[in-house]
Amino acid sequence: MNPVTLLLAALLILVGCLPFAAAVTLYTLHSKTEIHNAKDSAAKLTRLLLHSFERSIDPIDAWMQNFAGTFDANWSPQQAYEALRDVKLPASIIQLAVVDKKGMLIASNLSSPSAKPVDVSDREHIRVHMDHNSPRGDLFISKPVLGRVSNAWTLQLTRPLDDGHGHFGGVVVASFAISEFIEFFKQLRLEDNMLIALAGNDGVIRARAAKDTSFGDDVSDSPAFKRIMSATEADYDFRSTLDGIVRIGHMIRSERYPISAMVGYSLDFIQQQTRDFRTAIWGTAVGLAAALLILVLLASRYINMQKRLNAQGLEAQARRREADVLGAISRVPGISVLHVDESGPNEVSAVPASPMGAAVRRYARSNRFRGVTAGLNVPMVSNEHLADGHNEWEVEMVVAPLKSLEADRPSAEKKEVVVFALDQTTRRMEESKLYQMSKLASLGEVATGLAHEINQPLGVIRLAATNALTAMQRGATHEYLTAKLNRIIQQTERMSRIVDHMRIFGRKSDDELRPCRAENAVAGALQVLGEQIRLDDIHIEIHVAPDLPKILCRQNQLEQVLINLLQNARDAVLDASAARGDSVPGRIGIDVTSPEPAAGESRKVFIEVSDNAGGISSDIMERVFQPFFTTKPPGKGTGLGLSVSFGIVRNHAGRLSVRNGAEGAVFVIELPAQDDEAGDASPAPQLSTSEPR
Repeated sequence: MNPVTLLLAALLILVGCLPFAAAVTLYTLHSKTEIHNAKDSAAKLTRLLLHSFERSIDPIDAWMQNFAGTFDANWSPQQAYEALRDVKLPASIIQLAVVDKKGMLIASNLSSPSAKPVDVSDREHIRVHMDHNSPRGDLFISKPVLGRVSNAWTLQLTRPLDDGHGHFGGVVVASFAISEFIEFFKQLRLEDNMLIALAGNDGVIRARAAKDTSFGDDVSDSPAFKRIMSATEADYDFRSTLDGIVRIGHMIRSERYPISAMVGYSLDFIQQQTRDFRTAIWGTAVGLAAALLILVLLASRYINMQKRLNAQGLEAQARRREADVLGAISRVPGISVLHVDESGPNEVSAVPASPMGAAVRRYARSNRFRGVTAGLNVPMVSNEHLADGHNEWEVEMVVAPLKSLEADRPSAEKKEVVVFALDQTTRRMEESKLYQMSKLASLGEVATGLAHEINQPLGVIRLAATNALTAMQRGATHEYLTAKLNRIIQQTERMSRIVDHMRIFGRKSDDELRPCRAENAVAGALQVLGEQIRLDDIHIEIHVAPDLPKILCRQNQLEQVLINLLQNARDAVLDASAARGDSVPGRIGIDVTSPEPAAGESRKVFIEVSDNAGGISSDIMERVFQPFFTTKPPGKGTGLGLSVSFGIVRNHAGRLSVRNGAEGAVFVIELPAQDDEAGDASPAPQLSTSEPR
């Protein structure tokens, strides 16, 4: 055969094989891309699922902790029932109950107490607290159980109760309907064999939605569960031990609750996405092999068209998934989700708009919102105060820009954002109540010192009046009597200032931040607590830097923080002195400074409260700001002082921290300085550096 013919034949064969080789390569890449996209989508949905679960549990857990703090072991069943009856919780909570330390259900919000309490001591969520026999513990989430009172399948959320003497006194129970999770999961599913599930750290499924819904299954021996228990977050590719379906997905274990979330797409569903592509690419390869000239033209056009079709298809699919997920989220009470484009905001939900949703929609039409989101390229988080004339809301907003999946489309062609609005009004109200409770507790602790503080000027008044009366009988001069009467007036004014300050300090704080001086707050705290510290033979050293800028704050709340820190320092000094058995004089230092900031940073004011009690142990340093954590014996401390102080400083855009100094603990309040000097022009008080007054 002619060598040229052989060469042409070889070239034709080579050219004929090239389309098939290209088809195999494209099919492989497309298949890998689909798997990667499925894992990525599963990871995003898993994070959303876990976040939604934690946000659903948070208010319930907060109420249970608050109830545990107010629970009285001496309550009758009727009193316990009345405490539960008027609680306002989400509809997903179908029952609240109190169980005594013997495992007897003594009260439920579903019905008045009966003469014969129900014995639930055999239930796992009760037994775990009875066996531990401690009034302290983390939130426990039970396996699915059929309620004996509610007659519904629920997850039992439980926390132990204190009997008032630091011992185990019972259990408070909240029954969460499993059907709420399953209905929510069904809304998120995109295909029949898609898996969405919540599993406990014990390997028991709390809620599962696949082709068939279920709960209570034990998957502790499955490779997927073992994989997630060895890591906080992981992809997985396993065959289900429950329905035998091979799935590719993602798993995340909650760091706050004993729950793991998992989302998986069936491998058949993922492969189905590539079959149409495979048919088209192989048909094209056959046509290209038949005609080389047509191949070049058709291949060029086909590849360009395929890229655009793929991008449009992916974008349409992504938008459908986004709409389904956002629509499901918007059904959660207290959450409003908007899609905002150039035509205006639109509610992403079939549920009728709530009053808060209407307020959020009006805000999204405002010039302020358009100014804030102009040129936005990354998600933005902000807190907004909204009102409609009848209601007011504290709303946390997340504004996320949407980007086109088509690389050749200009980013400025179509501006779109998604707005997530979360109602934080209840949380703010609870924080305000907690601040007031802590403030009143502080007032009770300083009552003894205040009695002595007022008793001293009363003694001076009594002595001055006696001297004046004796002098009048002896014919004293007008000047002598005037001096004695002026002394009495000065002491009554001093008592009036003390009483006025306590009245103002005890009053509930308003929401408005006002310009004030840090040294004024220090002086107010010492006026309340100074005499009591002096009576404990503790020396206070005060250092205030000159020319301090003002700060924006609620002064009585800042005084509350300082009183909490001074009380803790006093108790630590007294405990350390008693433990050492020596005569080392106690010392508390207060330093108020405002150093020059570095370039590009804003100026701040620092208030440091230090002591010479030896410092805080390193194993509890990270826990001192946790609610209800205290090293004091029962009855002496609530464990709320530092936690409330941390929240107050945070709400003032500041930071409260602690470290160990040379002689003891040093607590640092860091607050931003006020740029605008217009405001309160009250002079800085003259603070003594040797006396606590």
